[in-house]
Amino acid sequence: MAYLSFSPLDGASKAATASDAGLFSSTELRVIGLAERRDATREITPDSRLGRFVEWAFGLRLARPLADPRLESLRRFASLARHHADEVAQDDLRRLVDAGYSWGQAFGLLSYLGSEKHGHG
Repeated sequence: MAYLSFSPLDGASKAATASDAGLFSSTELRVIGLAERRDATREITPDSRLGRFVEWAFGLRLARPLADPRLESLRRFASLARHHADEVAQDDLRRLVDAGYSWGQAFGLLSYLGSEKHGHG
């Protein structure tokens, strides 16, 4: 699995434990579920010129970022891990950890969402 070939950052361990998975709240688990269904890299920014045009021309309301920045970081990382696991970089992992999640949660989520049973391998 090429996407797990990162060198440990600042002594962080790549090993995820069951206790790391248990650290996600029920709200966070729902955010992860949302991310599995929608590729955040393909979202049109609602405040961009294109976004405003799409909403005006087609009467569509584009998805808005989550109000909680911590949950939005989780959603974006989980979406990237699910839909583009081979493109996850160290900076993506660091942003999730900087948002308040553990290294174990980050690597565990990457491993789970990027696994073959979810269509990646």
